[in-house]
Amino acid sequence: MPASRRLQIVTYVICALGIAYIWVFAPPFFITVLFVVVCFTWSARLFIASFRNTDELQSASLRYALAAASGYGVPLAVGFVLLMIAVPDIQRAISSLAVLSNLSPAAAGFGLGVSLTTVALCLTFAISQSIWWVSKR
Repeated sequence: MPASRRLQIVTYVICALGIAYIWVFAPPFFITVLFVVVCFTWSARLFIASFRNTDELQSASLRYALAAASGYGVPLAVGFVLLMIAVPDIQRAISSLAVLSNLSPAAAGFGLGVSLTTVALCLTFAISQSIWWVSKR
């Protein structure tokens, strides 16, 4: 197994564990922000690698995954944000999170919206790249 493939698998596992940790244990706001920064950094690295990599298979898989993340992930993320606005139970959870973290409800909602958007895009990217590799092997 090539090193780049192992790195992708490790990254997917780390993202999955990070998401599970955030959803199950409700960590402090700083941990959530740190996780979002890691997801953004990972996305930027893969985006740059898709244009600088000489391996055509990996480059093609990254481009396919980026297209799928923008085509499917963005509407999915918008749907999550709309659910946050429309469902009263989610609004109460955001308000209680805001009280616990000494933030305004708008700031907590914005942070959760950005987090959910990032998670949705990263998951869509990971799933679509996995589908591409399975279909080509």
